[in-house]
Amino acid sequence: MNISPQYLAALAVEAIQGLDAVGTRGQLARNDDYVTGTVIDARGRHWRVTYPANAFAATALEAEMALAPELLNELRASNLPFDIMRPAGFATVPGGRAAVYPEPFGKAIEFEDMTPDEARSLARAIAAIHLLPERVISDAGLPVYNADEWRRRLLAELSDADHTGYVPPLLRRRWDDALTDSSLWRFTPCVIHGDLAGENFLWSNGSIATVLGWGEARVGDPAHDLASLLPLPDELLLPAIESYENVRGATLDEPTRLRAVFMSEFSILRWLMHGVRTDVREIQIEAVKMLDELADQVALDPDLANGPSWHMDIAEGTVYGTNTL
Repeated sequence: MNISPQYLAALAVEAIQGLDAVGTRGQLARNDDYVTGTVIDARGRHWRVTYPANAFAATALEAEMALAPELLNELRASNLPFDIMRPAGFATVPGGRAAVYPEPFGKAIEFEDMTPDEARSLARAIAAIHLLPERVISDAGLPVYNADEWRRRLLAELSDADHTGYVPPLLRRRWDDALTDSSLWRFTPCVIHGDLAGENFLWSNGSIATVLGWGEARVGDPAHDLASLLPLPDELLLPAIESYENVRGATLDEPTRLRAVFMSEFSILRWLMHGVRTDVREIQIEAVKMLDELADQVALDPDLANGPSWHMDIAEGTVYGTNTL
């Protein structure tokens, strides 16, 4: 895909009437889904241009743009402690639309590089998202699942992935058993972000300034988002969980913690299917290797044999997570 800074500048001019682009800043950011760059106009304003590289990315970008007005209403109502994407214009590109918006404030950091205070800030941001009213999602036309619909959706994903022939039988049985254990899937759905990657959280002075990447937002299982916290080292995971519980006003129950571990494992399968859908062989190879490594760990460790587990020992000040990613 031959996308240049000049092409993104032309898209910005097309998207925003009267914009006089005079230059670009920095290198383009590229991944399998998006090409993103910064355009500077004659008034010194900085604009972010995001170009979707495939149909999956185009759909996710459209979802984020549809959700933005609802999130802005919540921001104005002081229900969000951070800013979001503020779409200013759109340009038609092959397979979808590119989005142009004011350059977001803040800088991304890797989650594992956070301080304990930053881990608390991240958890408070997640909790604020989970406390949003469901109408934020439904009014934007995004998916709303109850607990059983969520479980059946995951079963369908597992079935689709199984047809590739890449899912080790041990993991297929393990995940099928977890999904058919009704005691795990009694939860109250809430708004979830859906893509808690470090690149989607921008920081300033130790606090989250902007949250991006809402293309997978929906009403569903909070454990889906909480799974992204599990790779954190103990000294970050414990304060994060405590802060999340404080904002939500409730302690995470055992089924929620177990589903979070399940979702952390299941994310490998989703990564595989992303590679299949986008026809990126490198992703498929990486995901198959991760699945095989997880299957080997489960086969060798008796503590993993009976399914996902997560033990919190608050008295010792340590969180022990069975996190095999």
